[in-house]
Amino acid sequence: MLDLKKDFPIFKENPGLCFLDSGASAQKPSYVIDFVADFYRTTYANIHRGVYKQSWETTVLYDRAREKTAEFLGVEDVDSVIFTKNTTESINLVAYSFGETLTEGDEIIVSIMEHHANLVPWQMLAQRKKLKLKIAYVNKETLTLPIENITKLITDKTKLIALSMCSNVLGTISPFVEICKIANEKGIRVLLDGAQYMPHHKINFKELGINPDFVVFSGHKLCSFDGVGVLYGKREVLDKMQPFLTGGDMIESVSIEKTEFAPLPNKFEAGTPPIGAVISLLKAIEYLESVGLDKIEQHETMLAREAIKRLKEIEGVRVFAPENIKNGIVSFTIDGIHPHDIATILAEEKVCIRAGMHCAEPLITYLGQDSFARATFYLYNDLDDVEKLIKAVKRCKEVFKL
Repeated sequence: MLDLKKDFPIFKENPGLCFLDSGASAQKPSYVIDFVADFYRTTYANIHRGVYKQSWETTVLYDRAREKTAEFLGVEDVDSVIFTKNTTESINLVAYSFGETLTEGDEIIVSIMEHHANLVPWQMLAQRKKLKLKIAYVNKETLTLPIENITKLITDKTKLIALSMCSNVLGTISPFVEICKIANEKGIRVLLDGAQYMPHHKINFKELGINPDFVVFSGHKLCSFDGVGVLYGKREVLDKMQPFLTGGDMIESVSIEKTEFAPLPNKFEAGTPPIGAVISLLKAIEYLESVGLDKIEQHETMLAREAIKRLKEIEGVRVFAPENIKNGIVSFTIDGIHPHDIATILAEEKVCIRAGMHCAEPLITYLGQDSFARATFYLYNDLDDVEKLIKAVKRCKEVFKL
């Protein structure tokens, strides 16, 4: 079992803290914090613009972050890794830029378990371009997403499948590998939302034998600073897309008559980027790889399964998770207690969870609920945190005399 709380200063500064909200944003290790703080004290300058020492050293770090991200994903084309501010911006970039290539009557497939960030942009695009948006539903009993629920929606008009690799509510892992292979055979583009998958699972697209058209995720969920997101795209697709934002550093040449855009990756990185956040992503990936993504998956899965087992032993508690879950996401309800009240009482016990719709309102409505309480385990959690969660849930029942 991993023992990593000592690597994260927030736990030293807050004795007894039981942080179970990493699905929203992960805590930061000293390895990342100290490096970036030192960078800002000694090295910071803008990138790609200066010939002096600080600018050159900052540019080297920034470029190394792109190389490390490509290695992390198992993709060879480093310049097809685009830095954005978060997963949401990455998806919107694709919706606006790739979306312009779609025409009336074309079809997009998404699943019911998508985060709003991977649903609303496609809704708006469909309305604007008169496209058809199709929904693949999860099985209500097993809380899985059967591949046939996606493939049965495919027609000769399907142009894009936008699919979460892992549900931020259920922990359900989608059949993304098989979908990529099927879509590739049919000439359909695929966008994979890896926001909830990348921090918790070892991934190498080359070893999996797939090359998704687009992959998106956020750094802050995998221990980097907030403010950096990633969009990986196939060069053949990105080269044909118009920039989402225009301005400085994405220009090859400008005249009064016309503008020539810079090649990848600069084409999609207008203006001064989130330099410190990007460098924090480099160090965060280094840290996670030093621990081992396979070990992280095993550790948080063990914690989640123990929490699920213990929660199910409490009368009135209902857990919403697929069998043999392989991550740290545990959503639940307690009969007679609203999830917001659950979260409030748990907070009094220094147990930090999330409650509400989790930016997945269509999924929660489809499952017949109005909100969930959600605990999410990560590499710095341990069995003591499971015990604290269980005791706090039992206290909720005591408070409400249930």
